[in-house]
Amino acid sequence: MGRKIDVEVRIDPACTDPHVVITAESRSDLIDRIESAIERCIDEDVHQFVVYDGESIVMIERGDIFRVYTDNRRLTVCTVKGEFRSRQTLLEFEESLDSEQFIRISRFEIVNLKRVRGFDMSTSGTIRVAFEDGSETWVARRYIKSIHDRLNYLRKNK
Repeated sequence: MGRKIDVEVRIDPACTDPHVVITAESRSDLIDRIESAIERCIDEDVHQFVVYDGESIVMIERGDIFRVYTDNRRLTVCTVKGEFRSRQTLLEFEESLDSEQFIRISRFEIVNLKRVRGFDMSTSGTIRVAFEDGSETWVARRYIKSIHDRLNYLRKNK
């Protein structure tokens, strides 16, 4: 399959839910990425989280999240709109996130790769994560190899 992809959209008033068909000579990484992108679009379109600002309930979009971490058994969700609390556990929250977009960097923290400005690996044996908003955090030592593997995978598949 070449780089050119033909896209055809058919409008059918009788069709209540969109239906996507991908036609290709064989299954490939490109087909897998297209399928994954379509699934992410659907998930992002309807996926919001309920978080709390004191006693007020706030709805946030997955893409607005910078990082999610626990501190003293309380889950904090850092977003473009500020910091909020969640009544979920980190594991429950993680299960509802897109594993392509979010990565665990410690037992207590998950970050949104789309909100990361960069990874600083200049200090031997550690990785500093810098976010778009200027905040930063650190990768736990036991997660360094998985971060390296994930970044290498992302670089190869760009």
